[in-house]
Amino acid sequence: MITNKSIENLTSAMNWAANRQKILQHNLANADTPNYQRRDLDFAQELASEVERLPLKRTHPRHLGASMVEPNNSVTQWGVVRVDQNGVDPEVEMVTTVQNFMYFQGLTQELNSQFRRLRMAIQGR
Repeated sequence: MITNKSIENLTSAMNWAANRQKILQHNLANADTPNYQRRDLDFAQELASEVERLPLKRTHPRHLGASMVEPNNSVTQWGVVRVDQNGVDPEVEMVTTVQNFMYFQGLTQELNSQFRRLRMAIQGR
């Protein structure tokens, strides 16, 4: 189904992935900086913060109450032990960067598909 909301959600997810890509590249750029700690955007944490802003309303007495699962805020330790206390493992960062890039590409393809369907509906073919 083509809706403004689905296009808005796809572009929002693409913006999130682009911001994450910048952070991951920043991590790689600081791989040799002493005491630098790895940063990342946590999707579950971002989703939880967005859901907290939504007003939840019970419209039927049998509906479940609004309960939130606490996001996992644990710091990932990649097992890198370095003398300079740098928390960046370049290999892990490269893999994470490629995964994020593939996620972004998938979103791009889906957005293109949405626009193709919209164009087809407008042209009547």
